[in-house]
Amino acid sequence: MRASTPPKPPGKKLHFEEQEEAQSCNAPFSTNDLGTIVSAYFSPDNLGMRWKIPTRSYRGLACACFLIVALNSGASAARAQALASGRANRGMKLYETFEGSSSSSGSVFSMSNTLGYDFNALIGADLTVPVYFVLPPANNGFAGAATGLGNLSIDGRLNLESPVVDYQPTATVAFPTGSTTKGFSTGSVTYDLDNRFEHDFSHLTPFFDVDVGNSLNNGNLRFRRRIQRPYVTLGKVAEFMAGPEVHLTDRLTVSADAYDVMPWGPQTLISRIVLPGAVGKGGKHNRTYEIVQRQVGGAKLVSDDGFDASVAFSPNHYIDLTVAFDRSFHYGLNTISFSVGFNISQMLSSRRD
Repeated sequence: MRASTPPKPPGKKLHFEEQEEAQSCNAPFSTNDLGTIVSAYFSPDNLGMRWKIPTRSYRGLACACFLIVALNSGASAARAQALASGRANRGMKLYETFEGSSSSSGSVFSMSNTLGYDFNALIGADLTVPVYFVLPPANNGFAGAATGLGNLSIDGRLNLESPVVDYQPTATVAFPTGSTTKGFSTGSVTYDLDNRFEHDFSHLTPFFDVDVGNSLNNGNLRFRRRIQRPYVTLGKVAEFMAGPEVHLTDRLTVSADAYDVMPWGPQTLISRIVLPGAVGKGGKHNRTYEIVQRQVGGAKLVSDDGFDASVAFSPNHYIDLTVAFDRSFHYGLNTISFSVGFNISQMLSSRRD
């Protein structure tokens, strides 16, 4: 799910940065009201979560920690400098994100390591390596917990500002480095072009986003919905999002958006919670990904629509915290997500100062 951009630092708007919004979820890396809509739609039936991580997942955690240390060392050697919201500075950056989504369809967590470079205030590029941890729903005896590397992604981005509207396009290409049997990859190179339009009216920033490509959850763009889906897709698709961000303070932002996923042509859906060759349980409200691991069909297979709401808080200039809620009308599914982001470059720069 795409949660909107986090709060801005003193003096200017803060764009959540990560990774990329997962991400999503997930993300340019990252993104971002919980209110009465949560209590209205969120029911105990949709909280079928299992938080206990199986023993075999610790190997994946160790690998993720190793990646963080390795990238951290590289950034330090390159004298990586902070590229806070807006990415106004030139130089290297390192951003680490731990995020997760949980619903009655299971829980998906990811740890993303993003190394990027800003050539100037207008142009930048990023390399992201995610590691996934998947916990299936407790009532699905044919599902399996899984841990592993996701797809390595590269993106290029622009930041074009004008008095009328700010336009921020990002092109992302992801390579099939993840496992297809675990649902971490489609087995094909995937791509997308995200187009973000927004305009600031003091504390209010309305936005409109169009993301066109051949897979959902491609890369970790910060404007992309932060939800970690329990499946991946392969097929032509466009995702539309529109809503407002309200910057209550320099550090606190609430946001909401409505979204519509519009695929066309042949589609492939790969489940992250069902083992290959097995038949799972569930399948209500079009959730066929709860029953079989791989499906091929038409556009209806991956269609979706709903709304998101999020709260983002930055206690300082190198930590970003986000909590989000997603309601999918197509799948009849409620999902709670969180994201914790660390701007390692900014942290190292502060210590040197």
